[in-house]
Amino acid sequence: MPNLDLPEQLRLLYEFQQIDMEILALHHKLKSVPLKIKKLEKGFQIHQQKLQAKQEELGDAEKEQRSKTAQLDMHQEQRLKFQAQLREVKTNREYQALDKEISFLDAKDAEIEDEILAVMLQIDQLTEELDRQQEELEAEQTKKNQQEALYRQETENLQAQIVAWQEKRRGLFHRIDQGLMVQYLEGFKRKRTGIISLVTSNICNNCHLTIPPQTLKEARKYEQFIRCGSCKHILYIPPPVPDDVSSADATSD
Repeated sequence: MPNLDLPEQLRLLYEFQQIDMEILALHHKLKSVPLKIKKLEKGFQIHQQKLQAKQEELGDAEKEQRSKTAQLDMHQEQRLKFQAQLREVKTNREYQALDKEISFLDAKDAEIEDEILAVMLQIDQLTEELDRQQEELEAEQTKKNQQEALYRQETENLQAQIVAWQEKRRGLFHRIDQGLMVQYLEGFKRKRTGIISLVTSNICNNCHLTIPPQTLKEARKYEQFIRCGSCKHILYIPPPVPDDVSSADATSD
């Protein structure tokens, strides 16, 4: 490819591709945040539903207590009525009949009073459980608020990272041959994996297969794009560092 510094173009294209992969990964993380928030909200709703069920259970018990208390009041009215009639009866038979009715009310009231006592104990227990669940819900609300704040911060951080990578991407875009860039953009849009693969230890980092020696030899000439025989990615082998540069680096260390 004439007038094209192939090693530099391959380096820039590989760097550009790595930036796109970073941006893609960040977008995936960003999309996962609303799902995390939804899961958090669902867990909190379970605690709310438990509290609501306990409130309804307590309400039913209190309703039962009021109903039984109303029965006692109704029996008391009947008792007073029977007692008034006792003072007006003329025969022993009438007296015994009314006395039997009063005795029945007394026995029934004793049963109801026992039932009311049991309901009151149930109400006390339910009230304690409701108070405990209310405290737990408040604690969960605090945890939920804190976690939501962390998720909001995570969203802001991810968005900031995406902006930073996009800025770096724009800086590289016009340094890459436009024909090569068109080819890259079409490939990345289609496969989301790019079109260039780094070669390390004679292995293609995209398909992880060993590159044949002749292919490696051609790739190191940097005369044309050499593709992996398996995945068809353009192979990028970074040029070796000159000995004098390596020696200088070693001396500086």
